[in-house]
Amino acid sequence: MKKILYFVLFLITLTAFSQQKAIEITNRNNGKTRFFKENQRLKIRTLDEKKHIGRWHFSDKQTILIGNQSIKIDSIQSIKRQSAFLGTVKTVVLIAGLATVSTSLVAAKNGDNNAFLLFVAGGGTTIGAGLMESINTNRSNRKWTFKIVDK
Repeated sequence: MKKILYFVLFLITLTAFSQQKAIEITNRNNGKTRFFKENQRLKIRTLDEKKHIGRWHFSDKQTILIGNQSIKIDSIQSIKRQSAFLGTVKTVVLIAGLATVSTSLVAAKNGDNNAFLLFVAGGGTTIGAGLMESINTNRSNRKWTFKIVDK
């Protein structure tokens, strides 16, 4: 019985002390570091202006995978966490704002007095969707350095 207990305890501690790979980004001005652990949902823009969104994994020491696309760590222009929930909410708010603006245009064409109020409400909602994008900032290679580390 003791051997089984020791074996289970060994397996638990083995996973607790194992190293995980992560992307470490360091601010060039103040030295602040951030980590992106494997399997997080990221939005990466590369130097050739291609955008990749999804959960990421390691391919080798200098390459990560998003979906089936391999990306060299040297070719990353900007990186940002992109939660699925926030992306969905942002899209719904943007569509609702644009639909309200469209409704205000139809109301103005028909001579309705509430067209201006609909336009202001729809414009505010659309701007709100744009502000949601700035909640989670983009980390560009102009201010940050990227490297793969064992954490």
